[in-house]
Amino acid sequence: MRRLARPVLALVLVLALVQCGSADTGRSRPDAGAIGEDVFPIGVYFVRGQKPIFDEGSDTDFRADPEQARADYAREFGDLAAEGFNVAVMSVDPIAFGDRYEEVLGALLDEAQKNGIKLILPLGHVQGLLGELRDELSDADLYQAAAQDYLEYFKNSPAVLGYVVFDEPVPEGEPGPDGQVVKPEQLGKARAFIEAAHPGAYALSSWADVNHMAALQAGMQSRVLFMDVYPLAEDKEIGDFSDAWPRGNPDDGSFAGGADQPTYYAYLDMSREAVPGVPQWVIVQAFEPIPPEHPHYWRMPEPAELRHEVMAALAHGAKGIFYFLYQSESWVRGLRDASYQPTPILEEAARVNAKVQKMGPTLLKITRNDAFRPQVSSGEGFGYTDADGGRYVFVLNTDVLHAVDVTVTLPAAWSGAGSAVDVAGDEPFTVRDGSLTVNVAPGDARLLRLGE
Repeated sequence: MRRLARPVLALVLVLALVQCGSADTGRSRPDAGAIGEDVFPIGVYFVRGQKPIFDEGSDTDFRADPEQARADYAREFGDLAAEGFNVAVMSVDPIAFGDRYEEVLGALLDEAQKNGIKLILPLGHVQGLLGELRDELSDADLYQAAAQDYLEYFKNSPAVLGYVVFDEPVPEGEPGPDGQVVKPEQLGKARAFIEAAHPGAYALSSWADVNHMAALQAGMQSRVLFMDVYPLAEDKEIGDFSDAWPRGNPDDGSFAGGADQPTYYAYLDMSREAVPGVPQWVIVQAFEPIPPEHPHYWRMPEPAELRHEVMAALAHGAKGIFYFLYQSESWVRGLRDASYQPTPILEEAARVNAKVQKMGPTLLKITRNDAFRPQVSSGEGFGYTDADGGRYVFVLNTDVLHAVDVTVTLPAAWSGAGSAVDVAGDEPFTVRDGSLTVNVAPGDARLLRLGE
């Protein structure tokens, strides 16, 4: 199908959204809390929001029928909620819904809200305009009109959490894939525009390279760092997290593996140190590409590796977890297979999500404090504190094949602690002479709250 030129697409979008701006978003249930503030974000990329995932490969718009669309969305959002997700990054293009787009969009937003799923919507048309118009400021009114009407419609729904402005941009002057090079200050203008049009919404861009993160964030000034880290390649042994980006785009070689690549753990710290004080939402690898369309440089994580990706991100300070990718398509395998059936890693993700939900309120209020880092007999250990003087220890098992008994020696300043409780399971531990021993499952972690 021939694609519309970007300016034409933008004008069509303006007209479409002006007409559907008054659509009824339907019934909603009260929010249990604000995502990212008192509810820990557990999200997933659900790429194709305008078609059922079992229609892979078809050019027909199966969601032109609002009744079918509602049934599809009810099932999909219900599944996400049952698996412990509370956010979906979902591609939604109103133009693709056909003549009854108002009703389809109403069903989308209604079913998301009823199932407690917040939506982050990629601004695909804005990405294109941002790239093409970065040196053509005289055309900024066209970009603004398209984006304004998009936001005016979606801001009326409490189901919409925010928007992705750009996916893995590269600062101007740096090597990167075609179409991904932007001026950081333009990202900042887009972020400010979105936040003005939809107060309270998150304006996000996903960062993929820690070397560019500080410059991009300096320009954009987003409220969180939305970053993806994909450490597992097909030529690496199970449990090998030695390279944060073991492979990359074969067209530009921007993420080639090798000795100069940081480990997964170092990468998490490097991003935190590059932009201190900004919460991290980490996108973990839950996919593998399918040859021949895409080289098979990444591989599907084993369940324990998926668990470890999440737990390592949390132990290093993440304030949100997102999985890429939910559905399988012709080019990629995800958490569900091509027939929409659950996979072993989806079952593991649901187990991990249940644990993260229990830890969530604590994770949001604690801050990593390396001045109180404990010593551990194996794996990694970190000290955390909260605003009320609470003390916490994160113990991470970096062995994804074996459970380990970890002896934790508290920092001298905390040696007076007499007890500890596992935040996720309420399991108590006794601290003797400033140390305790905990058993940690393969690839798992324990978050312990210390007591007197």
